[in-house]
Amino acid sequence: MSILYTSNKSFYTITDAGVTEYTSEKIVNYCNTVKSIRQKNEWKTSGTGAKFMNSYVPEHNEEFIKMQTAINGVAHLDGEIVYTATLGEISGIFKKTFDNATAEGFVMSTKDMQINKIAVANGKCAASVGSGGMERHIALFDLSTGSYRELTEGDVIEDYPSFSVDGSKIYYSIAGLALSQAGFPIGVSPYGLFCYDVATNELHDMLESDSHDYIAPKEESNGCLLFIRKPYRNARQGGNIFKDIIFFPVRIIKAIGGLLNYFSIVFGGESLRSGKSTRDVKSKQMSEKDLFFDGNVLNAEQTYKDNQRRGEQFPGIIPHSWELMRLDKNGNQTSVKKGVMDYTICKNGDIVYSNGNAVIRLTPDGDEQLLEKVQMANNLAEIYIQNAI
Repeated sequence: MSILYTSNKSFYTITDAGVTEYTSEKIVNYCNTVKSIRQKNEWKTSGTGAKFMNSYVPEHNEEFIKMQTAINGVAHLDGEIVYTATLGEISGIFKKTFDNATAEGFVMSTKDMQINKIAVANGKCAASVGSGGMERHIALFDLSTGSYRELTEGDVIEDYPSFSVDGSKIYYSIAGLALSQAGFPIGVSPYGLFCYDVATNELHDMLESDSHDYIAPKEESNGCLLFIRKPYRNARQGGNIFKDIIFFPVRIIKAIGGLLNYFSIVFGGESLRSGKSTRDVKSKQMSEKDLFFDGNVLNAEQTYKDNQRRGEQFPGIIPHSWELMRLDKNGNQTSVKKGVMDYTICKNGDIVYSNGNAVIRLTPDGDEQLLEKVQMANNLAEIYIQNAI
């Protein structure tokens, strides 16, 4: 058994031989291309002349360019990595071998939609796709041709697809969108679990809650379903929906202004807001202990200390409220492990999970083994290559 995961926009494998890093050729090529184009046009957009001609563009360093890229979803099929990536305005599905000397394969790319989490079975790729707004739906891609069809629709966000063991069903998480009269999204319901039957095109509502999100469903070989349960992050405590609708455009403008100001401070060294001390703002940002993952703000330092105090063998930075659960065929739920960021089910029945601070193997009898200490390991999958652990 070998384990694949992503961290900091690279792929990693854990085997008997240790940890091996594999870069995304698509991300590297994109960053190099953007950098080359900007260097060629530098004379047009920099210096006193550019400022006089009103064509000046602040210089963006390599880290800023890399921020425009992301590995969104990963799966393993027949000795290859199948992954989705964002490259500026482009989103695509690509294939990669475990030989860094072999050029990456191409399934499809587009500017028309964003491709997010994926699952692969029988030459097909189930993916969460969206275009424009917040809506995301489940689509089924043919990996040999790149053609696809959307299986679902509606004012919803659908993500975390996974195939059943026999490949006949697609499990996924779904959240409803509340829209204003003008069509703006003003709220998101908790994520529930749905199942799509590939043969009959039927949808089945499996699990929902008013207080928790249910995400990342995966089927075990015995037919039970694992998923991560975490507190519903958008739960409203009272509030006035009409007030929210009225102030929605104002909040959007404030959010955009805050984002631009953040980039100006980090990459330009200046605040866009008058009266703000750049040094004070930078010091405040550098002292923040928050991490962002999957739309959630995580206080890594405090959570790690909390998990240490609980006496965990391998304390992580994910809150105990993020809980790996098992749903049996009778509808009963039991807790498997607390503080889980992502996980995968191995063919021998083991579960390998990330707690944001390490990758750990959990056996059916509850024993744990540290596989690797790594920050924010995501997109875990069992793979089959030489030197298996």
